[in-house]
Amino acid sequence: MEIKVPPIKINRDDGLELRNRILSMSNEERKKLEINKSTLWYLKKNVMSKDKIKIYDKILEKLQNCRM
Repeated sequence: MEIKVPPIKINRDDGLELRNRILSMSNEERKKLEINKSTLWYLKKNVMSKDKIKIYDKILEKLQNCRM
């Protein structure tokens, strides 16, 4: 018996704009978007690494919906 796994497509846009937005986010912006201080710290840490950044859907929605 052979198990077939369908191909998975990930629809994430971890582009340069999103990275720059996270790195340049101020405390006032963070508070308006209702993002915890520690969450922003981990986001910035992940953005500065060379790997693909991981952002939870809830936070990604907040970043995409409120463009400043």
